[in-house]
Amino acid sequence: MKRAHCTNDDASCVGFIRLVFFDAAANEVVTLGGAGFVTPEEDASAWRNVPRFPGMTCFQADRLNAARDIIDERPVSAETCERLMGRTIAAMIREGRAALAVC
Repeated sequence: MKRAHCTNDDASCVGFIRLVFFDAAANEVVTLGGAGFVTPEEDASAWRNVPRFPGMTCFQADRLNAARDIIDERPVSAETCERLMGRTIAAMIREGRAALAVC
């Protein structure tokens, strides 16, 4: 998921995976990043490669359809977020919080 096959505002996307952080201290959901997919096969394959975290976590992967509705979700680890996005969790949280402050 380091590079999206299509962008979040691209009408050609059939599905998306979005990574989020539940910030309990600020009572906010922080978007960390994600990717969009052009074909159903790419979308399904990417989702299969997101491992479910078995313990307690404040990170989640959301699977979205073309209309951006959540159709599935699973808990993930910070390490999975870093691996999928190719960035540190601290940087993703910092940028996600900054994006919330702009709204």
